[in-house]
Amino acid sequence: MSDDPLRILVVCTANICRSPVAERLLGRHLTQRGAAVEVRSAGTSGGHLEVHRDTLAAANRVSIDMSDHVSRAVNRTRLVEDGADLVLAMTREHLRSVVALEPSVWPRSFTLKELVRRGSVSGPRGTTETLDEWYRRVAQGRRAADLMRPDPLDDLADPYGGPASGHVVMVDDIDRLTAQLARLMMPT
Repeated sequence: MSDDPLRILVVCTANICRSPVAERLLGRHLTQRGAAVEVRSAGTSGGHLEVHRDTLAAANRVSIDMSDHVSRAVNRTRLVEDGADLVLAMTREHLRSVVALEPSVWPRSFTLKELVRRGSVSGPRGTTETLDEWYRRVAQGRRAADLMRPDPLDDLADPYGGPASGHVVMVDDIDRLTAQLARLMMPT
């Protein structure tokens, strides 16, 4: 791997619940595995909003301070620059929006749950395998047409507008998934 940091972009709807949590937790888990990484996040709509108060509280439970986060909207530049190595969407709908904005990101764009699920089946990245080679191996048999409908297998539920307990569940799910992804991407 080069000396350049791994650049990952995480995408959800408003960038005030799921994607900022995934940004911080994935960055933590990858750094703990020795990766030089820059994880950023954005939303398919909105921008300049603060993290939802229930998400802030739930994130604090796992020692993540998100009080400095301000949402931003995804665009082509962010996809190409921030997501140069990987784009992680929280749902299939977000994935479709990302690929519609910039089709060239398709080979390195997945939902978080999809990449963890597929990576668990195909196995962790080999010690001599590049990330692009691992993505190709993980994506074998993957078809864009299969991702047209929502599916709980690939979609991480949005807690916005629900009870505070939904934010706790979301943070716990993302913590578990990002830890699994870090182990798959950066095996020791």
